[in-house]
Order: sequence, then C-alpha cells, then structure tokens
Amino acid sequence: MRSLCFIVLSVSGLGALGALGTVGCGDKGVLPEPLSDNQADDPCDPGGGSTQTGSNPPVDAGSTPVQMPGGAGGIGFDDMRFSATLAQLLIPAGRTGNLDLVDPSTEEIASIGGFSAEATYSGDTTFGVTSADEGNDVIYATDRTTSTLSRIDPKLKMVTATLTLAGTPGYVRYVAPTNEVWVSEPGAKQIEIVALMGADGGTGLSHAATIAVAGAESLEIDATNGLAFTNTASSTLAIDLTSRAVADTWANGCTTAKGIAIDPLQRWVIVACNEGKLVVLGEQTGSMLGTLKTGAGVDRIAYDASRARVYVPSPAEAAMGVVVLNPKGVPTLAGSVQATSDAHCAATPGGGEVFVCSPAKGQVAFLYDPF
Repeated sequence: MRSLCFIVLSVSGLGALGALGTVGCGDKGVLPEPLSDNQADDPCDPGGGSTQTGSNPPVDAGSTPVQMPGGAGGIGFDDMRFSATLAQLLIPAGRTGNLDLVDPSTEEIASIGGFSAEATYSGDTTFGVTSADEGNDVIYATDRTTSTLSRIDPKLKMVTATLTLAGTPGYVRYVAPTNEVWVSEPGAKQIEIVALMGADGGTGLSHAATIAVAGAESLEIDATNGLAFTNTASSTLAIDLTSRAVADTWANGCTTAKGIAIDPLQRWVIVACNEGKLVVLGEQTGSMLGTLKTGAGVDRIAYDASRARVYVPSPAEAAMGVVVLNPKGVPTLAGSVQATSDAHCAATPGGGEVFVCSPAKGQVAFLYDPF
C-alpha cells in the first residue's frame, strides 16, 4: 500500500484559558460554559456530540483506487472482508464471476473464477458471487445467481466443493466455535447452517439445519461469547451458536437496519441504519448505549476494535465517517473523508487502513484514517 502523509494544523487556546480562569459547568465562573462542538463530548455536555455529524467538510485522504479485474463499468459490491489469517482482502466481484483476493501491502490481485458472470453491469448488487468469509485457512463464498455455497482453497486458488443452498443467499460467515458456516437467506426468512463435511465423511459441505428469522439482514458472529447477530428492519436479534435458537430480540432504533459490527471484548453490537444513523447496543441486555446521525444510504460498515473506531460510508454524502466509541460505547464523529457517491461497503485490518468499495467503477479505494 502506498504511504500517505497527513499534516494536521491546530491552534490551541489552552494557555490563554489558564491565564483567564477556569471553565465552569453551569456555574458563574469567569468563562461561560463551553458549547458542544457537535463532534465530540465536552465536560459540560457529556454525550452532546452523539447526535450530530458536525459541519466540517470531508477531508481529502488521498485515496488510491485499485481496479478489480474485469470490473470496469461496475461490478455491484455487496460484501467485502479482510482476512487476518490470509492477510488478504476478500472481494466478491459480482458479475465478473470472480472472487478477488487482494494483498493490501502490494495491491496484487489473484482472481478465483467459476462463479456466475455477466458481460455488463446493470446496477444489480445481487448477481453472482456477493459474499465471502474465511475460516481455518479456507474461504467460503456464495453465488446469489445459482444459490450455491463454495469451499475455496486459497493456496490452490480453486473451488474444492459446492453445495446448493435451501434459499437465495445473503451473507456467509464462518462460525469457529462449532466449525460451521452460516448463510443468511432473507427471502426464505431463515439462516441456513452448513456442516463442513460431506455426507460421505470427507471434506465437503452438507446441510445441517435452519433457523427461522424474519428478515436476516446482515450476519455477524461473536465467537468469543457464542452469539450471532442479524437484523430485521427495526430489530437486532441475538442467536445462540450452540442451541441455534434466537436468544434475544432488541429494538435498534432504525427504520431500515443494515450492517452490523461486533466488539466481543466490550460486548458492543454496532448497527448501521440505512436512513443515516449509527446505533450502539449492549450485547448482554440490548440497551442502547448511544446513537450518531450520519449521512444517508449507510450499508456495510467496518470496525477497528483495537482503536474503537467505526468506518461508515455514506453514498448520500460521498464521504466516509470516522466514528470513535468512548469506553461507555457512546459514538462521536472524529471527522469524515472524501469517498465516491456510491461508497457502499468498507473493510479494515486495523491500524488506520481502510478499504472502501465503489460499485459503479468496480474499484476499491485504499485510504488511511487521518484523525
């Protein structure tokens, strides 16, 4: 990845404040109490920045566009993930018929074919290979056109097993505690569970069970605490991985809930609302810890647990918000960076690196969090 440099200039008035006197919170101090800047908490208005996006324009983060093979003219991104095990971006490249593996350090791309392909981009985000995840050095990818799940050997760069699913797939996620793959199937109102062993006992894929879920928008796994999470339009569901039963259903405050991110140590469930809002729920009780207004059109978000930062692309704003969660899970906006008007999904390996997809161009923008 190309090195990017950011220079931040600031003017501090702390010295002058010290000379004049102390700031009072609701008292008759020398200085008036501070006002919320609509971006971050201040000592007299805790949480005051948690409901505004701020007015500062998006920063030019010097993003580097990386073109997906055969993706010129658009590919219809719907899901994108970073595999720490493989040190690769997993990019289901829709109509190209490829699952692309991208090395962020070199920008080298390896394409694995064999999925449904279409010559031109119609704007459809539900064609071909649209979701992928990695577990135990194996990649699992779904093809919405054929309603199939494929097992992929990333070293051989080839599909080694395929299973016809019970419904049209949404998102696929590997479940480490049970060594299974779960696939959301919103049209069938269920999550399908796939065992990673063929009927003959060999390496393969076989249907194991289904969980009835109305909606099943997005799917994320908290392997540490043994839970899976998915959304209906206005609720978030917690599902026990062992019993395969819905354990809790919580109102998430969304009109149309989309992406989910998990912090297993803090036990936060972060929900993206398509209408332009981010909601943080407590995983144990479903309590709402905080909300933040964002630009509209939010879909797939990315989360860096090491820095407690959420990356929120907004097509309506042509920008990606950088959101910081405080120790209580309250979100505030650190700032935003420029993105394309179709910024649809994001992924991050942590450390400030962020990748944002551009469906109309068939590209992924490599950028760095400057805040």
